Amino acid sequence: MTSFSRFGSAALGVVALAAAGLFIAPAPPASAHGYVGGTSSSLIARAAWSANADRGAVQYEPQSLEAPKGFPAAGPVDGKLASAGGLFGGDLDEQSATRWAKNLVQPGPVQVAWSLTAAHRTAEWRYFITKQGWDPNDPLERDDLELLTSFDGGGGIPTVPTVHTLNIPADHTGYHVIYAVWDIADTQNAFYNTIDIDVRGGGAVDPVDPVDPVDPVDPVDPSAPAAPGGLHTMDRTATTVDLMWSAAAGADEYRIERSLDGVSFTAVGTTASTSFLDSGLTAATTYRYRVVAVSDAGETASSVLTATTDAEEPTGPVDGIPEWSATAAYTRGDLVQHLGVVYRAVQSHRGWGDETWITALSLWEPTTAPAAGHAH
Repeated sequence: MTSFSRFGSAALGVVALAAAGLFIAPAPPASAHGYVGGTSSSLIARAAWSANADRGAVQYEPQSLEAPKGFPAAGPVDGKLASAGGLFGGDLDEQSATRWAKNLVQPGPVQVAWSLTAAHRTAEWRYFITKQGWDPNDPLERDDLELLTSFDGGGGIPTVPTVHTLNIPADHTGYHVIYAVWDIADTQNAFYNTIDIDVRGGGAVDPVDPVDPVDPVDPVDPSAPAAPGGLHTMDRTATTVDLMWSAAAGADEYRIERSLDGVSFTAVGTTASTSFLDSGLTAATTYRYRVVAVSDAGETASSVLTATTDAEEPTGPVDGIPEWSATAAYTRGDLVQHLGVVYRAVQSHRGWGDETWITALSLWEPTTAPAAGHAH
């Protein structure tokens, strides 16, 4: 938020510290309050998705895309919708058909969950979607969007996370953008999230895993089997990825290939079924997969799926790392633990008693690999 009430006592504390010559700049995440991607089955917003490279500093604070409310009559200007008016350098406003990873969905219901670090009283949640025929290679503008649905907040404090079910229109296919707007009831601002989706038909898919803009092997032999469709994950752990896809006409078997860089693929197994469990993987690592339909007449590959293994779960308190305090001063690189998770300080700051700051990505990043040093 931009009002004085957001900073209040923190601002007075800064003045006192400055007068004493002990100034430690408070971090801005008191304004960081929510982003789309609150559950494992939710779509995930452009700003919060680790599959999106070069999105700038917003990767540390995806919950801070805040601007005046009143969209579409007011709010962020055209061409700067994704960045909520140019925040964090405006990197999110780069727009092309292949710039951003896409949530793979099909027409019908999809789940959107807001991860809330501060559950403000809510006037309304609104979701817009690009019109069929929009130009994905031009900056996103109001005229590209139409209202998809809305949910009345009633001025109340929302649940954490807040989950909505949207219905993707049957006449929408291919690349589209969902523009999510969270209107706050007791301020003049709203939070704006951009969600990139690839609308396809077929069976159930995991909406979290992106499908890279890579076409099947080209040219395709007309006598070769069809490409496997709907490649998605059924489950992921720290060491496994459970894959599933739709059967390809003419295929005798399927070869599963894996890559770390998205360029060099290595076969990791074959199967005659339409599922495969890839095991022995490294925790918190991003892999790319494709499935190749094989027959005597030839081979045809699926689109590429990106999947990230889960981080290893901490087994308990870590010796030598202190518990986090909401009122302590920390230096960049300090380590703390909170509720069984070890965090590393992203920047130097002093806490002001806000218990939600441990979840602000601009201040703390969770880590499963403690580095040298310890928290003050």
